[in-house]
Amino acid sequence: MRSRPAANQPPTSTDSDRTRSFLQKLAYVVAPGSLVVGLLYYFGSTYTAAYYGYFGVPSGDLQISRQNYLVSSPDAIFLPLWVLLWCGLALLLLYRLIGRRLRRPGTRLTPRGVVAVLLAAAAVLLALGFLVYLQPAWWTRDVLDRLPTNWQRDLLIPLAVSAGAMLGLLALRVYRDHLTQQQPHHGDDHRVLLVGSGVVLVGMLTLSLFFATSRYAYEAARSNAAQDAAAHFPGSTKLLIYSRTHVPNDAVGIEQQDLGSSEPFRYRYLGFRQLAKSGSHYYLVSYMSRGPEDLAVVLPDDDSIRVEVLG
Repeated sequence: MRSRPAANQPPTSTDSDRTRSFLQKLAYVVAPGSLVVGLLYYFGSTYTAAYYGYFGVPSGDLQISRQNYLVSSPDAIFLPLWVLLWCGLALLLLYRLIGRRLRRPGTRLTPRGVVAVLLAAAAVLLALGFLVYLQPAWWTRDVLDRLPTNWQRDLLIPLAVSAGAMLGLLALRVYRDHLTQQQPHHGDDHRVLLVGSGVVLVGMLTLSLFFATSRYAYEAARSNAAQDAAAHFPGSTKLLIYSRTHVPNDAVGIEQQDLGSSEPFRYRYLGFRQLAKSGSHYYLVSYMSRGPEDLAVVLPDDDSIRVEVLG
């Protein structure tokens, strides 16, 4: 614990005071609530665009409200946040374990040795981040090509960088505790080094987590869209379509009936389900849709068609 300054010395600001002052200044620029809402909106829009894009529907044509984007965000961020909380808990337990081992009488562990091991592991993991840009032949041939082609492989690099940044922050914390015990009033050089290194690591952690969450939101939406198509869109609205003109489509499983030229709506289509609806169009899919090769059928919402809801 940092000791109090002597009575005849002017009080100096602590690291916590400086951090609090920095956060207060940052709050004037970016309000925490606005930042959270902005992130939820971004991940929700990424998830929504990827889901409807699986069926060939641009999300921009659907006129989706901001509230709906926010509602979609839990599907995009729940698992990443859950994993992040568990990683934070594991990091906290590791910090407590290291502290107990270092305080144990007769232990062979030293703070400098622990810091060296943590920094070495962090350096190896952080170095993997450069492979995103360099893509050496041995990395592609011996590592990536041996992994299955799926979204988990794409998350390997950002997760490795995140783990390295966390280990680096843990090493800085252990080193700071060691300095505090040895030199309660350690100099400004050590303080600047610790704070600067911490800012860099927090920045790397934030960027890698942002990239990983964005990638997960995209791939999770595509995966959920494929599952919905394979399950024949459970919970979606069944529609019976009447049209004045023939509706050309390649949708599978659609029953078409010609009612004759005497009928105002000559053609009848059974088997469509409503994927989405904008102010001017229906976006329909077949209940027998199997994947992205079965794209949505777009019909205008005007007097050329009549729609009956079957439930």
